[in-house]
Order: sequence, then structure tokens, then C-alpha cells
Amino acid sequence: MLDCKYILFIVVNDIKKTKTIKKKLAQLDISRYTVVDTYGISGIEGYDMSFSSSMMFGSMSNVDNKKYNKTVFVALPSEEVANKVMNEIEKVLDLDKNKLGKGIMFTVPIYKSHGIRG
Repeated sequence: MLDCKYILFIVVNDIKKTKTIKKKLAQLDISRYTVVDTYGISGIEGYDMSFSSSMMFGSMSNVDNKKYNKTVFVALPSEEVANKVMNEIEKVLDLDKNKLGKGIMFTVPIYKSHGIRG
């Protein structure tokens, strides 16, 4: 069993900040992460909730001009590294509990994994 690691999820509402986040991760010697286009419920309000498989698993082509965001997720080796990365990304996104709507970040512990380098 692997030592406990963390996966950090960063949901970025201002997608223009994604490039800056990638640069910050590089400065922190993090080169392995995944970025996906995502929709929050506010981006699909009023949308027919009977999703087609193309919406769930296909490309997010944004045909209907729905607001989407970017979600970055990265596996990190320790709580200390996760805290350091979160502190730096918090500055990039200007996250503040009094300034909602810019995005969110959270970690989830990984107790067992396959396909992730340790």
C-alpha cells in the first residue's frame, strides 16, 4: 500500500488564469497534472437535464455558449507540498472567502492508487 498522498483539485472560473496556474506549477517543479473543461451547475441551469452521452463523455465544444471552467488536478506527495501549492495558487486566483465566484480548491487523500507515479 502506498503512503498517503493527496490529489489537489483546482476549479478555475476565469479560464484565462489557467495559463498562469500552469506556469506557477512549473515554478513549483510540478510537471504532471491534468486539465479538463468542466461545467458547474450554474453553467447548465435551464439546460435539459437529460444529458446525451456526447455531453457527458464527448468534447465540451460549448455549442450553446454555456459558461464553463477549467479543472486542474494533480497528485501530490504530502500534505506539506499540498499546502505549499495551495498557498501559491490561492495568490494566483485571488481566492478569498469574502470574494466568491473565482474558483475553489480542495485536496482529497489517496490511500491506494494505480497508474500514479509515487
